Amino acid sequence: MTAGSNSGTHFHVAAAGAASFPALQAAVGPWLPYAMAGAAACCTLLILLMALAPTAAITQRSARSNTPLVVLGVLYGAVLLASWSPDTLHLMMPGSLEEGLKGGFNPQFFPTLGSVMALFSRPFTAASFLLHVAAINLIAARSAYLDGLVSRVPTAHSILLSAVVGPLGLLCHQLTKGTYSLLAALTGKDLRPAARPVAEKSGSGTITIMPYE
Repeated sequence: MTAGSNSGTHFHVAAAGAASFPALQAAVGPWLPYAMAGAAACCTLLILLMALAPTAAITQRSARSNTPLVVLGVLYGAVLLASWSPDTLHLMMPGSLEEGLKGGFNPQFFPTLGSVMALFSRPFTAASFLLHVAAINLIAARSAYLDGLVSRVPTAHSILLSAVVGPLGLLCHQLTKGTYSLLAALTGKDLRPAARPVAEKSGSGTITIMPYE
């Protein structure tokens, strides 16, 4: 047991020593699992609100606020810096200019399967990648939701799809808008859900904002 513990200790010390910012990695490491869980919970809650309660005041305030994205961006930046090692850029873009100029078709600086596997075998790099994906998916879901308020098309399916694969969620939203436009052209009727007034409350009173046509 003692030998195993020492091996684990040496592994962590070696990993921290290989980092470009070992002090940051040591500081981030203890709270990283909790930060990841908190980020996942907040993103999930916001996405569920946008999908299931799109007209609720708390949903609209939360979706229009930049705070969730700023917090997620700061967390991502901290974890990315903590994950950075002297060989990170080389693994992301392997190759050399000399090899590329030797003649023939010899592209350089493209990630290889081996380099990607090496990068994501590192816990901090994997964590930064997950935060990167979470940010992209949240931005996609938020974009579909806010556009849906204006265009008056259903967005729940697009938002939920964005939570898993953001770009496909945005594509789904555009297809939904296109479908409603096509149906309107074919039938001569607006088949979109009826417009609902949006109320904004403040200390001085309540303002009702009608949806855009």
